[in-house]
Amino acid sequence: MPKRSRARATGAGDEALAHPELALGHLEDCWDEPDPVPRAGRPDLEQLQGAWATVSGRRPAEFLVSGNHVTVHFADGTIYLGCFDLHPAASPKAMDVRIEEGPPPHRGLTALCIYELDGDTLRWCTSGPGQKERPSDFAAPDDAHHLCLVFQREHRNGARPS
Repeated sequence: MPKRSRARATGAGDEALAHPELALGHLEDCWDEPDPVPRAGRPDLEQLQGAWATVSGRRPAEFLVSGNHVTVHFADGTIYLGCFDLHPAASPKAMDVRIEEGPPPHRGLTALCIYELDGDTLRWCTSGPGQKERPSDFAAPDDAHHLCLVFQREHRNGARPS
């Protein structure tokens, strides 16, 4: 509970108003500590969390991850929603995306993908929904059989990392 609430709850509200530093406590108590484990040392599922925007690829998109749920919003307005499973021990690392919502011909299908994380950069490549073969490597951007995109992490204030 914040110190300000405790001060008022204990009847010390007048003193806290006269001395705001008493209401807030120590300045160190007002911010979150930095994460003790650098992002690169965390499991892939944790590293994927958040919003990503394309920096290269033939279909600009936003890639949004929350838990094991993903939304892919393409610049042309097409939106896919689904869940995914990761296979980080595979080489290359693999992701299976089950499409729950999206264009009618793709609903209920699974897209077999590969991915690579490097800090705030995500390389992601998928075969078409329902295809039985996963990409074996990151294809050229103009490859018609696979969609390969490079994403950069979006930060809370909307700025991209420098």
